[in-house]
Amino acid sequence: MSSLRRRVLAIVAGVVTAMIVVSLADLVVGMLYPMPVGTNVRDAESMAAAIAALPTIALALLTVGWALGTGVGAFVAVRLTPERLLSVGLIVAVVLLLATISNLLALPHPGWMWPAALVLIPALGWLGAHAATRSRNART
Repeated sequence: MSSLRRRVLAIVAGVVTAMIVVSLADLVVGMLYPMPVGTNVRDAESMAAAIAALPTIALALLTVGWALGTGVGAFVAVRLTPERLLSVGLIVAVVLLLATISNLLALPHPGWMWPAALVLIPALGWLGAHAATRSRNART
């Protein structure tokens, strides 16, 4: 398999892994802090009201879940490349950051979530990718 193809597949695997982790984190937060009764997840106004009703801790946990998912996805992507390329992990982090920005734009969130996401997602993406590059060096 060509090196480019492996890198692309590693990025896809990293993004999918990140999305699974984010979804699991969202599920856990949803079980701890359920949406108000009658929330229609397909209606932007209903979702905006539900987000506004959530306690700050629930929103903080969601933000941490986005960042952790990014870190795990970046780690997986780098580990799947034989060269342990930091760049594939950073691409995963950029994809997740863009998805998060899209989410923040689509529904009103508290203002503090913007800087938190814009700092935590790239930071954990870099940490995850960097950890994966270091883990190979530790074995050799």
